Amino acid sequence: MTNIKVFSDFACPFCYIGFSIANKLIQETPNINIEWLPYELDPDLSLEGVYLTNHIPQEQIDMSYRRIERLGSEYGLIYNSKIKKFNTHRLHKAALYAHEEGKYYEFAKEAFKTIFEYGKNVGEPIIINEIGLVAGLNIVEMNNCIDNGSFDEKMKEAKYLASVYEIDSVPTFIVNDKKKVALLKDYEKFKKDLLE
Repeated sequence: MTNIKVFSDFACPFCYIGFSIANKLIQETPNINIEWLPYELDPDLSLEGVYLTNHIPQEQIDMSYRRIERLGSEYGLIYNSKIKKFNTHRLHKAALYAHEEGKYYEFAKEAFKTIFEYGKNVGEPIIINEIGLVAGLNIVEMNNCIDNGSFDEKMKEAKYLASVYEIDSVPTFIVNDKKKVALLKDYEKFKKDLLE
């Protein structure tokens, strides 16, 4: 059995590709177990989000997205929203709830689409509720679990593991607690690097 930990943030456009790659790996490769771990690229971001151009020149954003769209096209990913980045703290907690309910894939897929295809602010609880409903979750129970701190410890554990593995970019795949692979290539090259 190959155990893979994936550090990922919903706000990261490359992580949308990483999510698609991981799901393709599961379909194609027997004996793979994938554990998703939350990683906040910008934990102090306001709930309103921030314009990307506040920190990155437009030229650089355009250049990055050309590459992202090229890699994402292999999986049919759509990147309509390239203007803002959003706070994902509560969204990660909702994803942990979705995992407990056996609905992580459905939730994560809709979360990425909500950000990059629809351009909605996933820092807002009402938007997270919409994602949860699409994924088939009980959103009353989900919000109760988030608000009573049920996932605070798991968030701390993930942050600690990220420091142990010296994660400085996402998505990062940790294979059998040793090998670290960052996503920067097409599927076949990535699969080879990951599993060889």
